[in-house]
Amino acid sequence: MTRERVTITIRNDLLRQVDRLVDGLTIRSRSQAMEFLLSKHLSDFKLGKALILAGGRKKDVSIKGAPKFAAKLNGKCLLHEVMDSIHEYNVSSFMVYVDSFADTIRDRINSEDPHYHVDFLEGKAGSGTIAPLLQAKSSLKDTFLLAYGDTLTSINLNDMLAFHRKNNAIATIALTTVSNPKDYGVAVLQGDKIVEFEQKPKKEAHSFMVNAGYFLFEPEIFRHIGRDMKNIERDLFPTLAKRGLLYGYTFQGRYLNINSATDLENAKALF
Repeated sequence: MTRERVTITIRNDLLRQVDRLVDGLTIRSRSQAMEFLLSKHLSDFKLGKALILAGGRKKDVSIKGAPKFAAKLNGKCLLHEVMDSIHEYNVSSFMVYVDSFADTIRDRINSEDPHYHVDFLEGKAGSGTIAPLLQAKSSLKDTFLLAYGDTLTSINLNDMLAFHRKNNAIATIALTTVSNPKDYGVAVLQGDKIVEFEQKPKKEAHSFMVNAGYFLFEPEIFRHIGRDMKNIERDLFPTLAKRGLLYGYTFQGRYLNINSATDLENAKALF
């Protein structure tokens, strides 16, 4: 592995702590000690797995009669584009939940042959967003990402993960602002915490801050999923907010949920 010479300024007390790591055996120099500390620290900010939701009733996830997840965007399908954007943050293992268009989506991804591992979970359309989470439970032993397979963003996942860890959160939602929040999951913040969450409010929304379709969870999240819960957005998030366990990571940047041919054209320009 190639290395580059750098010059840094560091506090004397910190430098003394670095030097204490030099034992002449496994760590032979100050440079090696610093490299060891950086590697150890940065490894704590890696996501192992991502669960991508690419399901829904045919009428809700179709564009011109075909599944939007398989629609072409910049030479690859939308779902592949979503996974590639996440893979940039060293996520190398994906689980993709499919139902209505399972074969079409699976065949498209396999034909495009992503350079990372993809497992498919298949379920029944209309079963809600809790079901895929429970289906994947046995594979989710560490901090993991859940994302919508039809949503493109410019979220910095490393920054979001640092925010999640800083707050010792078990659930963090990426939040963005929109001018018309009534068609989204709306979050009310107090500091970093989401104190109220309502999916597609029927009355006036209390905030312009909305769910951007990317979530970080700890395995402890499963302790808070009740037997009668069906949807993460309608059932789980409001419950977590009431318990003071839901955090909101706000970001400024590009965000687009793909629902139409026009959205696809806009995505080509934005992403």
